[in-house]
Amino acid sequence: MAAMAARATRSVSGAASGSDDDSRCLLLALSHDELGVIVDGLADPLQPVVAVALSSTCKGLRTPLLAALLVLRQRHERAKALGLKGGNNVQLVAGSSGWRPSPMTCADLRDAEVLEWPLSSGPIGLTNDDMATLGLVLPWMPKLKKLYLNQSNLCDASLQALCNGLGRGAAPSLRMLSLNLNKLGPVGAEALAAALRRGAMPKVEKLCLGGNIIGDQGVAALAPALKKLPALGTLDLGECGIGDAGVASLLHNLGKDDFKGLKELYLDENALTDVGCATVVTALKGGALPAIEALCHPDADDDAMFSDDASEEACAAVNEAIKQRLDARNA
Repeated sequence: MAAMAARATRSVSGAASGSDDDSRCLLLALSHDELGVIVDGLADPLQPVVAVALSSTCKGLRTPLLAALLVLRQRHERAKALGLKGGNNVQLVAGSSGWRPSPMTCADLRDAEVLEWPLSSGPIGLTNDDMATLGLVLPWMPKLKKLYLNQSNLCDASLQALCNGLGRGAAPSLRMLSLNLNKLGPVGAEALAAALRRGAMPKVEKLCLGGNIIGDQGVAALAPALKKLPALGTLDLGECGIGDAGVASLLHNLGKDDFKGLKELYLDENALTDVGCATVVTALKGGALPAIEALCHPDADDDAMFSDDASEEACAAVNEAIKQRLDARNA
């Protein structure tokens, strides 16, 4: 790839000098596949001018790149449409129950550090096509740190549409992904797990899935990928329909570096019985989750039991195990 890029640079320089001799453009010596690699690397839907400029360096490139440029133009139009729905400054319209987006340009999207869409309703609600477009442009948003999609009425197909476009290194600066209170299930969790396994969102520190019934199947799909996220410090799985089997898959056979930095693992409001509570206690006493500080969301009632489906004694054992861990760390 480096060699091809060098050749491309030399050929562009030659073209800029004003020569009309196609034989001097070394890009023309590349195979179709090699040329495709270069164009794909430049085909930024938020800033398409770079790829367009490359195709204009000599007349011999324009024709073979017409199809790629058409696709790029379509993606650019999709990105512009997504920007019109706002994403970082959406305001409630005075005197109504509707929302008014503050439109963003493609340049705004590219430079955004925070994106947030409210409850999906009316003209600014994110559709599955919008989610697919968001997945398409995320790799071209190097500054994005926080993405909030809470209460956006997202379903499994929505998350699939987002994650299908995410490969290795996508969303390289993303630190927080919040998907609380949507309509996601096991299939959506599996799509997110697949994206994480491919190397997307490598630096995520906080992942919030609370209020989505992903169940034991969804947790089992996510667990292997989540364990390997080196920066993960907060994982919200509260009220996710998780039972004893789900907690077991999350905490089973943890390696010394698994969940090494996880400080907050919210498991409250699930369906853990005494068996699930015992799994948590055993994991803590065995040295798992070395950085853990909380197993319940900070907004939870301090007097509430860890799980309504477990006995008082089992919940007390969980609380005592976490207390002993904190006391030992602070000693």
